Amino acid sequence: MKKILAFALSLALLLALAACGGGAASTPSGGETAAADAPAAKEAAALPVKDDYTAGPSWSVDTEPTRDNGPWAQSYAVIDALAEGARAYDGVAPKYTFSLACHDPAESAPGEFLTAWSNAVTIATEGAVDFNIGWSGSMSGTMASLDDMKSGTIDFDWTLPCYFKGYMPLTNVIQNPGLGIRNGSVGSYVMWELYKTNPEIQAEFADDGELLFVWTNCTSPLSYKGNAEITDISQVTGNIRANNGPAQLFVDEVGASVFGCPIGDVYSNVQNSIINYLVTDWHGIKSFALSDVGVLNYYVDTNIGCSAYALMANADIWATIDADTQAQIKAVSGDYLLNLVDIWNYWEASGRYGAVENGGDIYAPSPELEAQFQTAYENVAATWIAEQADPAVAQRIYDQAATLVEQYNAQFDW
Repeated sequence: MKKILAFALSLALLLALAACGGGAASTPSGGETAAADAPAAKEAAALPVKDDYTAGPSWSVDTEPTRDNGPWAQSYAVIDALAEGARAYDGVAPKYTFSLACHDPAESAPGEFLTAWSNAVTIATEGAVDFNIGWSGSMSGTMASLDDMKSGTIDFDWTLPCYFKGYMPLTNVIQNPGLGIRNGSVGSYVMWELYKTNPEIQAEFADDGELLFVWTNCTSPLSYKGNAEITDISQVTGNIRANNGPAQLFVDEVGASVFGCPIGDVYSNVQNSIINYLVTDWHGIKSFALSDVGVLNYYVDTNIGCSAYALMANADIWATIDADTQAQIKAVSGDYLLNLVDIWNYWEASGRYGAVENGGDIYAPSPELEAQFQTAYENVAATWIAEQADPAVAQRIYDQAATLVEQYNAQFDW
């Protein structure tokens, strides 16, 4: 709590100094020049943090989750406060307007997350920065956004490194199912700490743009459309849709076939039995209605990994932003965004609730099946480590991740 308060006070001081002495900003390619001078800067205020609020009552799968009835209520209170604070700058003409691509819809966890971050940037820069967000891949397609951000076609991007084979391989350590990540908060805290403490992971982003935050989604069950619970891992056959990295190594380990397709095409492919099993998180199951009647109906309650998400800016675009504004954006990125990651647990709870409401069966594997999964997970980790350019570095990062997961699992035991 003391560290968070110190951060908030530092941020307030930073913004006050920037308001008094910041120079005029240049306009980047892709940005827009303000039509009129901005109003006089308002006195800077500390941004909301989770510890300003209390958690909601406990939640169980028998109760429909809301933004207020679980421990994620603190993150949603921060989101609401940011939205309210940003409205104070509705009349301010921005110095910079940037494009931001997201392949998920606005009504999704990434949608809520990026909207809240945009509001935080508005407050921190006193309206100097505005974002034109292209939801649902409307600005740049799922598999094109990373290249579009690197080339400058779009200014900022929200992306999943695991969508791109061979890209940021050490970052994908977080996807190893044997780590035992309990929920999205755990995954996000672990991923951000791994980034901050490992130059090898930092280097994977350095040439592609300015990284502002890297975190994870929630847990991923093994889901399918079927007639019964599975009792042996040998039953996991056919086409499995899974992201690149350790998730696909799991598919290889069980002897099934990797089936690649955009998340928007999963619904029909499962419905038509083209995809036999699915490795995607509970948020994806909810956001893309994959638990509808006639689509998924069985869910093995194990976590086959959490995938990393990255929020990045094009390097050339970032370089055109004046130093004060860069500092203000940075102040509400990185550590500050840990205040929001609990929303993944709401989306997981909501995904689970919706699956059961639609007649689905979420079941824990039998002890025998659980042992088979654990053996497969251990083999996946060993293969992933051996495949890295420097296996010793990969082993060190994996061991650090396992230690951090144990630490944060105890902290976020929801």
